[in-house]
Amino acid sequence: MLYRFPTAAKFDRVLNKERFYAGARNNRKLKSLFTDQVARIRWSHKLSPATLNIPATPDVPEIEVIQIQCSGSELDPAVLMAIDKAIPNPTIHEVHAGGRVQQTAAFKRSSEADAKAWVISHYVASSWRAADASRSPLPQSLNLANLYASLLRSMIDIPADKGETLRAHFERHGQILALRREVEQITKKMNAEKQLNRKVEWNAQLRGIQQKIQELIQPTSQEADA
Repeated sequence: MLYRFPTAAKFDRVLNKERFYAGARNNRKLKSLFTDQVARIRWSHKLSPATLNIPATPDVPEIEVIQIQCSGSELDPAVLMAIDKAIPNPTIHEVHAGGRVQQTAAFKRSSEADAKAWVISHYVASSWRAADASRSPLPQSLNLANLYASLLRSMIDIPADKGETLRAHFERHGQILALRREVEQITKKMNAEKQLNRKVEWNAQLRGIQQKIQELIQPTSQEADA
């Protein structure tokens, strides 16, 4: 699903790419990624109490929408992470590449150890759509935290459990992703294995991991708290 952002929230400021890699620890590699993969970065919308007429919360004072025009057909997640580290608010990215568009985001929250720092999760994303595809209006929300949760949950490919917080939903999704990577690795080993007894062992491991995945995927309800 692609969301349409209100005209009242339009900000439309082009951002200098250098601000996102200047002074970074891996400056040379990051600079190369921005140079090779990013044509333009635009701060397209600011979702705030003033532009949406819904209240902010301490965790979500504002949501920034960052539009990234790719030079080619791919965008390294390190680019998204560098942008998120530089912007001190929850962020939704809109990636444009090859006539297609995708909305993607990580769950950003204040660090419990340092209130000025942000903890950034793995990224989730909508499916790719044609750049001129129709869009849906933003979900009806009581406040910005509820809107942020709705936007991010729409990009997660597993339903929320009853009463599950956004943080817990992301953590459970991260566990599933890790198990899915294990399945891929074991499947490759099993396909390359010539000995039957080893194949049987790999297959038993696969069944165990797939059972764990199913247990993590199946919630008690598809509704949850923000």
